[in-house]
Amino acid sequence: MCSDSFNVAGITVQLAMLVLALVVLCNLAGAEELVVFGGEAFQPQIYLDNGIPTGVIPKMLERLSADTGDTYKLILLPWKRAISEATAGHGGITSFSFTRERALLFDYSDPLVDNPMYITVLRQRADEFHRPADIKGKRLGVPLGTSFGADIDRQIAAQVFQVDYDNGPESRIRKLLAGRIDAAVIGQDGIRETLKLYPELAPGREKLFTLPFPLEHDWQYRAFSKSLHRQEALQRFNKALAALKKTREYQKIIDDNSGH
Repeated sequence: MCSDSFNVAGITVQLAMLVLALVVLCNLAGAEELVVFGGEAFQPQIYLDNGIPTGVIPKMLERLSADTGDTYKLILLPWKRAISEATAGHGGITSFSFTRERALLFDYSDPLVDNPMYITVLRQRADEFHRPADIKGKRLGVPLGTSFGADIDRQIAAQVFQVDYDNGPESRIRKLLAGRIDAAVIGQDGIRETLKLYPELAPGREKLFTLPFPLEHDWQYRAFSKSLHRQEALQRFNKALAALKKTREYQKIIDDNSGH
């Protein structure tokens, strides 16, 4: 009797282990290695630090990889080139804003993280800016090739404010300190991370003031060219992302990697 009970229990354990193994194998069977392009200088969201992809989004993708089974090969480039590579179908793209025009070419994930579009000005001119509309008529430094959503893109097209494009926040800060632009799209987190990479700019830190309100909330997505047919990978990603957003870990990843 005892022997029979032991055998039944042993069989039950073996069946449970077999079912678990089959689940793991099914996940691995659908898993892929996915090339994902991104911008190299969007501190603190995503940037290169000594050649290594760093920031909120790389850490978020690393965490989600454990649940999707997919591995993400991040390649960070100047933003305009990253968009070009993704548009050509050489891989996906992250830290990507949603626009109607892009949605004709790309399949989007669910929104990954919010990227408030904070503006920094010279402290001596801070009294000129009390609300987002006060940027009207000013010269604003922004990253080359970036979209901040349909509303801001419309304002740029209508020349509500002038735009000065650059290849990274280091250039933006230098222009702002030199008085060549009136304001710059960069927040306190971005300034802090940029000063780590360019300590020679540190003496100018006290001259800068980040406005307490964002010009816009710019949600960031992952996307793939429609030619790549990556809908199944996006479904796995969305499922894992939705589960992570229900936990405290989601906000912890953001806080731990943005200096909060």
